[in-house]
Amino acid sequence: MAPQIQADSRWISVDAGTRQAYMLSGKDRECTLLSWIARGPGREASDEFTTAVQHLGMTLDETGAAPAQDFLAFYRRLNLGYPFLDYSVEASHEVDRALMDGYAAHAGPPPATTPRSGPQTTLPKAELPVGQLAANAGVDLLAAWLGTAGRITGRREGRHGPIVLKTSPSGGARHPTDLGVLIGTGWPAELQGAWWYDGDRHTLVPAGSDIPMEAEVPPFGIAFVVSSHVQRAMWRYRDVRALRPVLIDAGHVVETLNMAVQATGWSTAWLPIPAFTGTDPILGLLLATPAPAEVSARPVPTTGSIAPADSEYRTNPFLSLVPAATGLYAQVHSEPVTLVALSPAAVTALAYANPSARGDRPSSLAHIRDQSGASQDELSVLVAARALVPATQAEALWTAAQPWINASWFPSLLVHADAACEARTTSHKASTSTSGGPLPWSALPAALAARRTSRSFTHQAVPARILDTLLPILRDSRCGVRLSLLLPCGNLDAGAYRKDGARTLLRIGEAPSSEDIQRAAIGQPWTAGISLVVWLVPEQHGEGPAAWEESLIQCGRDAQRIAVALATDRSVGVFQSPALVDDLLVPLTDLDASVDGAYLVGVGALRSRMSTHSADGLEEGNVND
Repeated sequence: MAPQIQADSRWISVDAGTRQAYMLSGKDRECTLLSWIARGPGREASDEFTTAVQHLGMTLDETGAAPAQDFLAFYRRLNLGYPFLDYSVEASHEVDRALMDGYAAHAGPPPATTPRSGPQTTLPKAELPVGQLAANAGVDLLAAWLGTAGRITGRREGRHGPIVLKTSPSGGARHPTDLGVLIGTGWPAELQGAWWYDGDRHTLVPAGSDIPMEAEVPPFGIAFVVSSHVQRAMWRYRDVRALRPVLIDAGHVVETLNMAVQATGWSTAWLPIPAFTGTDPILGLLLATPAPAEVSARPVPTTGSIAPADSEYRTNPFLSLVPAATGLYAQVHSEPVTLVALSPAAVTALAYANPSARGDRPSSLAHIRDQSGASQDELSVLVAARALVPATQAEALWTAAQPWINASWFPSLLVHADAACEARTTSHKASTSTSGGPLPWSALPAALAARRTSRSFTHQAVPARILDTLLPILRDSRCGVRLSLLLPCGNLDAGAYRKDGARTLLRIGEAPSSEDIQRAAIGQPWTAGISLVVWLVPEQHGEGPAAWEESLIQCGRDAQRIAVALATDRSVGVFQSPALVDDLLVPLTDLDASVDGAYLVGVGALRSRMSTHSADGLEEGNVND
């Protein structure tokens, strides 16, 4: 992995199989080791280097082929079976509290909404006009949509700062999803342009060029930009798997916004278009039009400025090194290019051009050439691949990468960078539709107001009407679906079921026990008493990181449809969690052993109306370390 900003240019070696990371101990030693790997088949092996490579988890492919350019496979292996705290053990709660106290002692949590500079435009408190076409594209309609999907509806003081409530649930009540808007020329002049929405103050803040997106919609159309301020989630969850709940959280908000817009008679289209705005990932746009229409959107093309010949250059942090029997390769994740073969001198050049802590290392191409021994042609290849970038651009990239590095999210940053590269070369077009929702639109405001994460259930079967509500949502789901009925419900006996290609449920096994469910859900006590579980399984509809991200967003969308559809039924509650023990999913759900996680949506009869908790946190435990 790319090195951190420090004078000795340390790099990080990560073994996906064991999930162990090693900081290579210094510029001279790591250049020697990596340069030895870069020599390729002609290298002279020695016990010292062979042992070092094995110790670092760098297994060299003996086939002689260049490595495959598939960082996503490495990343998914890194996530598979990631250790959680077992919340069935009281000591785990104490460990979790100690971790959080330590985080808070170092620095308090980020604010509940992302600080944005610029004048604020206050929006009115407007009700959602459901049940008929809202033809007036004005400030009241915009305020109703944004307020429904993104406004903070309540708060209480927690152990480490305020806990906020929204209409969509979020892991640990972190609520990282931000909304922006691109407003067309048919809207009032004072609303046109690009804005960020502040859900705490219910205001708009000018976004300017901070949203690198273009949308082609009719004049009265609008594009909602869905981004994640990942530092809110990073403060609570500091491990590599934590991007998955962030994507699921975004899916919750996308579906809430989608339902709010469609409830007013407008048409929508979700376009998953990964991009970046500074530190934060953009995940896509929800396009809304008064009537079905062809719409499209794309990231704004970004091109690096041409640097003067004597410019300083620095190593691109969006870079990883891939060892193989044929040599060492650089993958620049921020650029849609193939792997770049590195010579030993090129390895030294990248190490030398890494930013130093003091900022006093001269790094013009002439300096890099003199210090590394790389030829001008070798440096030209690194510059063309943007493995070396002009210092001013590199500084911005390092600033964006630093929070991801500090929170151990760096592999997640590279996966999203890969996804953003795909978006640059892919056309995004869709027709909007006005398909029905999971409940009558007139009931949507009440359902969103009633929705809460429940954590206290009886051991009683839920009424048959609950299954009648669930089944149409599960049939239309674009996720893989498994259903565990711990108790009979309607015309289905207790047992394990899966949705097949014909959208029917097939029985695949016996019913799990409550203890089985709790063990699979990392011991979370809130699963006790749940009578049925929907397991939403990410299914990629396409190849690559963008499709992988979209599969998790879709899990969040389907889960929110379930939660909202059941919210007004006072007899039942819903508990959701992405925190699951992967290998326990196999016997419970008949999933393949390599499954990329699942999302638990548990439904049960409520113990009492007072048993619901006001904190919308999908609990995900910290790492057992």
